[in-house]
Amino acid sequence: MSRLDNVAVENTMVHKPADSPSERCPEKVEPETSNGHISNCHHHDIFKVVSFRRENFVESMSKSSEQYDTIICLSVTKWIHLNWGDDGIITLFVKIWSLLRPGGVFIMEPQPWTSYRRNRLVSEVAKENFNTILIHPDKFREILLDKIGFKSVEVVTDKLVGAVTGFDRPIEVYHK
Repeated sequence: MSRLDNVAVENTMVHKPADSPSERCPEKVEPETSNGHISNCHHHDIFKVVSFRRENFVESMSKSSEQYDTIICLSVTKWIHLNWGDDGIITLFVKIWSLLRPGGVFIMEPQPWTSYRRNRLVSEVAKENFNTILIHPDKFREILLDKIGFKSVEVVTDKLVGAVTGFDRPIEVYHK
């Protein structure tokens, strides 16, 4: 997670093979801290207001009392899903919901099922999970609205003009 004032960004590299011990995220990582107060400053030193924490967001058992206005999840849902299956993607959505303040937004760029198929062989875990996934990405919206509890969604991009092939996916904004 990285933190900018009250913005959390999921940035864990979960696309590394889950069965490779050298690539696993550490079990426990102490967060780096920053003051997080930038609204009253005229000149900002980005390194004083941004902090990063590397952790396994899906498997982390730590309960945070901190809540965020915005959580961004770009180009990672596929990797979470392939590494932790349906349970992992539901865990991700539930944790994001619990970390958002009332009125907060979750910005997500889900990858299409064809992308899962192309990457299913990156590890044995991904291959096994791919074969057992029942919740396909085209069902995420329904789950986030009907099961998790988001109030509404808007697609802020359908296709990005001039985007590199494979990175022209829709970006969805869910409102808590």
